[in-house]
Amino acid sequence: MGADRHLTAQEIYDRVRQILPGTAYATVYNALAYLVERGLIQEVRLGEGPALYDRNASRHDHLVCRRCRRVVDHEFPDLADNLVRVAEQTGFQVERAHVVIEGLCPECQATTPWGQGSAAPQVKTSTGGVYDVFAD
Repeated sequence: MGADRHLTAQEIYDRVRQILPGTAYATVYNALAYLVERGLIQEVRLGEGPALYDRNASRHDHLVCRRCRRVVDHEFPDLADNLVRVAEQTGFQVERAHVVIEGLCPECQATTPWGQGSAAPQVKTSTGGVYDVFAD
């Protein structure tokens, strides 16, 4: 029943019900809360939509495809050093940091009108430095 991707509580519930048909949704939800609280899994919130659950409990970040919503684990090696620097410079006690990078996965890039390897159209936002690719 292992998953190679991040699952919602509903998806986990559906998988558990295949093995234990009498299981209540609340049981699965409470079990997930317990596992998150103990640091055995991570709850990942990526904006709107349901929380995702990640069995990789080590510190890491995520790449999210804005088209297919695929989520990929990624570790930024210098992030820990940068967080220490932020704490020293600001006096802010950093308790948790999670970087989410949004873009297009290789599969979705291959299906864009401009094709893989070509430059996608870009627009300069009113903030003057943040670029975004035209969506669908």
